[in-house]
Amino acid sequence: MIPGRRKLLQAGAGLTLVACGGGLWQAAHEGAFAMGEGLAYAPWDDWRSGLNEGPLALVRAAILAASPHNTQPWRFRLEPDRIELHADSSRSLGPLDPFGRELHLGLGCALENMLRAAGALGYAVSLELPIARLDAAALPGPVATLRLGQATPVDDPLADVIAERHTNRGPYDPSRPLSPETLAAFPALVADLEGVQVVLFSDPEQRAAFGAETVAATQAIVDDAPMIAASDAWFRDSRAMLQERRDGLTLDAVGLPPLIVGLAKMLPVTSSRVAHRQWITATRDVQVPTATAFGLVVVADLYDRVLCLRAGRAWQRMQLWAATRGLAMQPLNQALERVDRERELGLQPDTARRLAGFTGDPALQPTFAFRAGYALQAANPSPRRPVEWVLL
Repeated sequence: MIPGRRKLLQAGAGLTLVACGGGLWQAAHEGAFAMGEGLAYAPWDDWRSGLNEGPLALVRAAILAASPHNTQPWRFRLEPDRIELHADSSRSLGPLDPFGRELHLGLGCALENMLRAAGALGYAVSLELPIARLDAAALPGPVATLRLGQATPVDDPLADVIAERHTNRGPYDPSRPLSPETLAAFPALVADLEGVQVVLFSDPEQRAAFGAETVAATQAIVDDAPMIAASDAWFRDSRAMLQERRDGLTLDAVGLPPLIVGLAKMLPVTSSRVAHRQWITATRDVQVPTATAFGLVVVADLYDRVLCLRAGRAWQRMQLWAATRGLAMQPLNQALERVDRERELGLQPDTARRLAGFTGDPALQPTFAFRAGYALQAANPSPRRPVEWVLL
């Protein structure tokens, strides 16, 4: 969610607040002059300092993975010879993710980070993925088990950038298109993930069509009271809430210039209605038009749990690779969330039908959408819960 337009328009006037003692205190209290600092961000450094902690180091890598709305829906059980990855259903997005599809995509992201870290730290891994469907009764136990052995450490550039990968929600440079070689690299990166493919398109007509679909889906979410309430629940609009919960979306990570973010923190919290309007505006006027390419992760079955985990692994892997190339990436999953919502409510699958036109194969269903390009400003980290909070 993007902060409200009214709040941002007031930012210029907010400069006068800094001149008075009260304004300075409020600015310091809300962290207006500091981004990515405090205990909520310590895990980004703990990964580097905890490389000699055995299997726990793999969990430190896992918690730095992407997840829907930064919900971090994972729990871990450590044994001497294995790590179990469990879903934390208490961190569900509810009407935004009624079948847990996005939740399992996030678990797949954590799984990819663990596997990357394992190879780099000298572990041989045997991966177990119990078969299940998301629209059926949930299986008890872990969604994935990593059985660990000893191996020779491998040099993995993607493991080296685990702590440098951040979602960039700001403007990209529309004058710098991705090269054909870069576009071709994304599908090749995930070729070993059975049942998962990546489709990218940079043609202006296709980009315009997908952008219009994304903006329309954003409007539909705002107009759907349960969906937008579920989204609002994960926005952390105060420093105290951020440091207490260490999850969710924050002002620091929404892609605004640092000065605007700092001034916005000094102003009163805006109304939800204004914030929702600004989210639509940012999607329509910044995120969609400045992207030079859009992409889809596609599968044969949206609600196959193993495929969801593999699709999450694909997304995490692409982000890590992008971090090694100076590329920026951001999820744009509003239309996919509408697919799930229409299915939950028993509506006609209109959004799914339109999205099928972007895959080139009617048998393939998009399960994740994203934009890519060269960012005009660096991305800030998102808060992370420490390993102590996620161990079973």
